[in-house]
Amino acid sequence: MAIFGGLALTLGLLSRWLKQSFISENILALAIGIAAGPLALDLIDISEWGSQETILQYVAQVAVAIAVMEIALRLPKREFIDNLKPLAIMLGAIMPLMWITTGLLVWLILDLPFWLALLLGAILTPTDPVVASSVVTGPIASANLPTRLRDTIWAESGANDGLAHAFVMLPILVLASSLTGSLGNWLLTTILFEVGVGALLGAGIGYGAARLLIWAETRHTIESEAFRTFTLALSLTTLGIASIARTEGLLAVFVAGVVFHMTVAAQEDDEVEPIQGAIDHFFTIPVSALIGIAIPFDAWLDLGWRAPLLIIAIIFLRRLPALALVSRWVDTLRTWPDVLFVGWFGPIGIAALYYATFGLKETGHEVVWIVGSLIICSSIVIHGLTAAPLSKLYGRLAPSDSD
Repeated sequence: MAIFGGLALTLGLLSRWLKQSFISENILALAIGIAAGPLALDLIDISEWGSQETILQYVAQVAVAIAVMEIALRLPKREFIDNLKPLAIMLGAIMPLMWITTGLLVWLILDLPFWLALLLGAILTPTDPVVASSVVTGPIASANLPTRLRDTIWAESGANDGLAHAFVMLPILVLASSLTGSLGNWLLTTILFEVGVGALLGAGIGYGAARLLIWAETRHTIESEAFRTFTLALSLTTLGIASIARTEGLLAVFVAGVVFHMTVAAQEDDEVEPIQGAIDHFFTIPVSALIGIAIPFDAWLDLGWRAPLLIIAIIFLRRLPALALVSRWVDTLRTWPDVLFVGWFGPIGIAALYYATFGLKETGHEVVWIVGSLIICSSIVIHGLTAAPLSKLYGRLAPSDSD
């Protein structure tokens, strides 16, 4: 508590400076976690608390749920109506291409069994809402990046975290059985029920919560303090109900946030967004420190020359070629600087941490955590360090854009 509370205090005191610097909060939190963990000072060892993968899985799940709720509240109300086609392409075309590309790279470089490599590809597919926030928020991003570009990155990072469940489950089912024996179960259980019903469940909860909030405000039964924490309660309630119903919780939370945001009036938005952002910041930054504490550094070294090759291959080839291939149909990407910037910034972070620990528990293959944590930490550092300079470069190279 001293380390995590002190981390939140320190980053809060330096928040304005960090937003204007080349060092992101996630990088500092990761570094503090490494320093406090077994690799350095050995002040904290998560494995002494219980099952490390279980702790990381549920901490990451809650953090991502709060993060995707914040994204849903901050996006324009009509984002998913006005930009339905670009988002559908980002999720329906680019996301599967990222999965296959990443899986093939893991398969070729590490020589893993094919479906195990595809599991790692699925784990590393979703773009992270927490790291993405460091790219699209702050004075540097606001001064150099058009709103349409920032909204595109944010909307994708919010929506694809829950949808990645479908990509992760197919290799898990195949590894436990076979492709022919798993395909029907995947289509019916994962796609139709866990994903489809989860989205409908989230929409129903979000709409119901919005109508209840409007009712309570009209009848003056809700105080301002409760009003401001309403969306935090909505995040956790939706995640809990979705888990009880055995549906995909992260997708349900995001859809609940989108529907809630579209239903309530602008006045309610102004009340709930600031506190949701503050809560998101408090919950998500310490997770980067937990990653630093838990990294399997010796296992990374055992990968040898394959580790840096895999990092370079995934960071450069996982996303950019796929986006370049279909960019002509993505209306919000109007120029090649748009394509290059959005193609580069597909960060991998806490969402991948959740799926990596989930995949480890489901399959028992330690390599899932070893490779997953390697790429997660690399992405936090690489995308964190390049966010500010590339945003400024984009601002100089791209044509003037008021949108």
